[in-house]
Amino acid sequence: MAKRNQNTFFKRQKEIKRRQEAQEKMARRQGKKKQEEEGEDMQLVAPVDAEQAEPVEPAGPAGPTE
Repeated sequence: MAKRNQNTFFKRQKEIKRRQEAQEKMARRQGKKKQEEEGEDMQLVAPVDAEQAEPVEPAGPAGPTE
């Protein structure tokens, strides 16, 4: 087998490092997105006790009432 050039070795090392940094960056972005979604869910849904909740009356027919 032929011996590889030293420049090829360094080029490959740089490529591996670049790919690893890109994967770490993507993981950070996805983690941020997950945290934002969880935060929104917590703000939108508020726990309501059955005793405190007021009963909701069903809507009647959509016509004029006399």
